[in-house]
Parts: sequence; structure tokens; C-alpha cells
Amino acid sequence: METHKIKNKKVIDFIYWVLTTLLGAGGILILLSVLFFFQSIFKTDYEPFFPVVDIPINIYENAFLELKSGEQYEILIDDAYLSFNVNNEYGFAGVLNYLFFILMLLIAFYVLYLLWKIVKSIRSTLKTDNPFHSKNTWRIRKIALAILLSAMLEMIYPMILKYFWFEKVIMFEKSFDLKLNFVAGIDLFWALIVFVVAEIYRIGLEVKKEQELTI
Repeated sequence: METHKIKNKKVIDFIYWVLTTLLGAGGILILLSVLFFFQSIFKTDYEPFFPVVDIPINIYENAFLELKSGEQYEILIDDAYLSFNVNNEYGFAGVLNYLFFILMLLIAFYVLYLLWKIVKSIRSTLKTDNPFHSKNTWRIRKIALAILLSAMLEMIYPMILKYFWFEKVIMFEKSFDLKLNFVAGIDLFWALIVFVVAEIYRIGLEVKKEQELTI
């Protein structure tokens, strides 16, 4: 039993320090992103720091897939992503694009922070052999809500660009339309799973309390 507890503690400690490292790296990334953005706005000779966001577009172009054996097969390319940098040439639209990017970063950082708080709580209660804590239920629910918000933003934002900024995308001497980012719909499924995990955790907490009252 003691060996089992020690193994659990080592695993929890490892996860805790990994999350701590990622949390620190995420904070540095957000600060650098803000710094580089303002440099690209106020310094005209400064190159944009990196592509801000990928926007899905419909293509429907014929192409050929070549195998390692040398055989070729005709395929249809119907999906692609466009990306662009933010600098002072984009005006308000560029600022809006950057705000979307930084908001997605902040949501990811918030989810990481909540995970860190949950693991920290579990780590601190290993000695009492009670990993269940009422605050963790709400933290897990907040993670689900953050994932849900992230998915909704990813799905809606391309349409905001389409109706308020982009006219058309020209490539291969043809124009293409933006489309909804249905890939982000997978995150809606993950949000549902996290909500279920939150309920399982809540039930586990109630069972633990009942056991303590029975004893």
C-alpha cells in the first residue's frame, strides 16, 4: 500500500512540474506576443512576429498524389488554410485579428492554469489519501466552458472576417470562399467529455463524504 502511494506521488509530482513548466512558458509566450505586436505596430521596419491565425477556405482543385512506387492517382483538394501576419498595414482589422489570437492564447493559458491548480490540490492531499476537493469540481467545469468558448470562437471568427473584412481569396488565378471551421466542432465534443468528468468527480466527492459520515 505504501509503495502504491509513493508511485502515485511520483506521477502526480511529475505532472505537477510539467504543468508548472508549461505554465511559465505560456506566460512568457503571451508577454512576448504582446511585445512583438506593439513593435510591429509602432515600428514600420519591424517584421510581423508570426502568422496569427489559420482561416479555412474552400478550394475544390484537382491534383495528383504520387506514391513511393511511382504510381499516381487523381485527387481533389477541397480544404486549405490561409494565414497572415499582423503589422501596421492592416489597421483595425489587423488589431481585431491579433485580439482573437491573444484571446485564444489566454484561454489556453487559463485551461493550463486550472489543470495546474487541480494537480496541485491533488498533490497536497495525497498524505491524507483524499484527492477529492470541492473546488476541483468547479475548476473542471471551467475547463469545459473554456474549451467550449474556444471552439465557438474558432468557428465564428472566419465568418466575422468574411463579412466585415475579406472580399475574396485569389489563388491559381481563381477566387475562393472562406468556410466555417468545422474542425473546431471536435472541441465541442471534448467540452462535453470534460463536463462528464466534472460530474464524475462531483459524485466521487459526495461518495467520499458519505463514507466519512458513515465511519
